[in-house]
Amino acid sequence: MDSIGILNRIQTIELPTSNYVVFHVDNTKGYFGKDDKDNVVFMLPSSSNKIQPFCQETKSLRFVFNKKCTFIENGNAETRIMHLLTCKEKEKDKLLAFIRLTKAFSTNEFDNDQHYLAKLFSSISALFDKSHKVSDIELQGLFAELYTILYLQTLGCDISEYWQSKNKMKFDFSINEKKRIEVKSTTKMTRIHHFKHEQLLSELYDIKIVSILLQKNDYGISLGEVIANIRELYPDNFALLLHIESIISNIDNEQLYVNRYDEAYLKRNIRFFDASTMPHFIEQTPEGVFNAEYDCILDNVPSVSVEEIIKWIQEG
Repeated sequence: MDSIGILNRIQTIELPTSNYVVFHVDNTKGYFGKDDKDNVVFMLPSSSNKIQPFCQETKSLRFVFNKKCTFIENGNAETRIMHLLTCKEKEKDKLLAFIRLTKAFSTNEFDNDQHYLAKLFSSISALFDKSHKVSDIELQGLFAELYTILYLQTLGCDISEYWQSKNKMKFDFSINEKKRIEVKSTTKMTRIHHFKHEQLLSELYDIKIVSILLQKNDYGISLGEVIANIRELYPDNFALLLHIESIISNIDNEQLYVNRYDEAYLKRNIRFFDASTMPHFIEQTPEGVFNAEYDCILDNVPSVSVEEIIKWIQEG
């Protein structure tokens, strides 16, 4: 059952007169349902009953570790020690984000560890309670990074686990301690990209660049559609889904569909480069100099084939 299916089923539950009404979701350890205040709830059975209960709460969420819960499942009442997350939000987009993340979390092996459960609460709270404006260029960058994941996945190469865990990291993908991938995109006709000097320091890392030319088209593919494809392909990848939600959680959902890009043009104009062959300053940043950045023109730089990139990635 996907996130929309779970939400639809929750909405069919009549308001409980007390306690909770829940149902189990296949292929997870979790239960979803509703409490007597009409809030969406997520529960996990506890296997650490000797630890004292504790509670955390924000205006959007409530988390109780080791709570003694009486709930109704399939018409039968049961009392068990559970970990309980309650979502007090009512907007559909936020409810779906809550369901997506808790469902993905519950497929992992650390779901009874209080550290990870507290981190789950903290992560979702940060999504709901923060206010951050996202620029069009940030959304274009997100589109390019996620499209790169989908593009390589169709060729049998999965790089989703290597994606950055948060914004503002030095590289978009870290394959191992040495190998890095940086994704750049532009709507210009010329392949010009802006780099931080450290992103091209091949003496420190083995760096590959993905360069994408984008052309807007009313019938093209949107960021919203790319995200939907990622969610369908990786429903259990908690880190991946969390990072996406961290970027888009406070923007209007319609903004994800405003810009559309010609996919045929994109596929014809996606290129891969080795940073060592690109024009850049060879010297390391001098002591006392920070945040050195510059533009590079790649039109005349020899590219690397996608087959070579995939082999480079899969060699680890």
